[in-house]
Amino acid sequence: MLCIPLALGGALVSAGEKETVSLDYQVPGLDKPAIRQADILPLVEGLRTSPLLKVEQVGESFEGRPLFSIAMGRGDTRVMMWSQMHGDEPTATSALFDLIAYMTAPEQEAWRDRWMDELTLVMVPMLNPDGAERNTRHNAQSFDINRDAKALQSPEGRVLMDLARSFKPHFGFNLHDQNRHYGVGNTGKMATISVLAPPYNEAREVNASRARAMQLIGALVKRVEPFIGGHVGRYDDAYSWRAFGDTFSEMGISTILIESGAHPNDPNRQVARRINVEMLVTAIDSIAGRTYVSVSSDIYGAIPFNEDDAIVDVKVGNVRVGQGNAAYRIDLAINEKYGQVAVVDLGDLSLLHGAQELDASAAQYRAPRAYELKPGQALELTDSRYLELLRQGYGYFTGDESLLVRETALPVVINPRNPLGEIPARRRSATFLLEDEEGAWLAVIDGALVDLRAGGKLLASVR
Repeated sequence: MLCIPLALGGALVSAGEKETVSLDYQVPGLDKPAIRQADILPLVEGLRTSPLLKVEQVGESFEGRPLFSIAMGRGDTRVMMWSQMHGDEPTATSALFDLIAYMTAPEQEAWRDRWMDELTLVMVPMLNPDGAERNTRHNAQSFDINRDAKALQSPEGRVLMDLARSFKPHFGFNLHDQNRHYGVGNTGKMATISVLAPPYNEAREVNASRARAMQLIGALVKRVEPFIGGHVGRYDDAYSWRAFGDTFSEMGISTILIESGAHPNDPNRQVARRINVEMLVTAIDSIAGRTYVSVSSDIYGAIPFNEDDAIVDVKVGNVRVGQGNAAYRIDLAINEKYGQVAVVDLGDLSLLHGAQELDASAAQYRAPRAYELKPGQALELTDSRYLELLRQGYGYFTGDESLLVRETALPVVINPRNPLGEIPARRRSATFLLEDEEGAWLAVIDGALVDLRAGGKLLASVR
């Protein structure tokens, strides 16, 4: 029997709580895995007409792309937010434009009136447009901008530091994405949001500035926890001398790191996007009203630590391998990293959790057979023909790829470098079959789970 427990990614309303910021304020066109500057330039230009906002170009990237700041408010307490310092971390960029849509909406006038005279807010969406263009972490110099706070060899890092020195924020929001394999402690839950009040020295001491950051984080987590039910983690506060968050903490800025992570059934991190907006709206209210000062630092201290590699993309559990007295059972963990899908671990993985899990206790492992593409014999791979081959035990193709005429949307593996053999092994291609007394009933093709008895229905995938 197949069992793939998946949480409801869109369930963000808790009984007894008011809704999160309405989806009515979600800016269209940003629900995608990668966001480039071309996606946001029309939005930035459109904001120039708002009497509530001040839009300025504050510098250029290494390749000459403009960097913008967007300011709002006229109060003495200064708050700075920046996103996409790493080009492949776009979630908070979407959230900042949603936040602006919320802040400038006519029906929010009464809300704005409560804080506009208290706060001045400056936002820098997409600090690293060159990296965003390539969908890579680093800038065009191959620098990690977040490790350039001291050397300041990147133009993007210099822009951020110059803005911090001239604006002198009391609070700074460092907005990032984290990889989808982070979990919340040993709970088995994905870390959809992770937070940190960065230290300002090796001793990780807590001064007044850092204490304010901890209290504010406590207020934010208290607000959003009912909506995402335990999917909030905390980073270890090891000091990083080169990092902007730690450096800003040294400068007396109460710095809050918010990292957007994965959530079940949410490939483009729209849950984290909504929660970011909720946290930032709550931060504005809490800072303007100084309500965070009554929040116990114990809330921050009680947030479970992030656990790296606590979540794998797909876990296939309790598979039988071998026959008779030589049979044994294993769990298989499958991940996609750096463009490669592989079996990353196997054995007793009872303490490891999958974003998607398959209970295969009724199944027998079957090594995939290779279907050889022979010269002069093109193969028209329709859905029906492909499913027939999979049921026969063929899991991948070898030979000249041009001989394969693909007419199926199902995943296809051609000439894998490390195919699985009769005994499953780590660091091998995640392609194999599961069978029962009636024959092959499920194919795992490059990490995708294909139900062979339901017309090739795709049950799960690492991508």
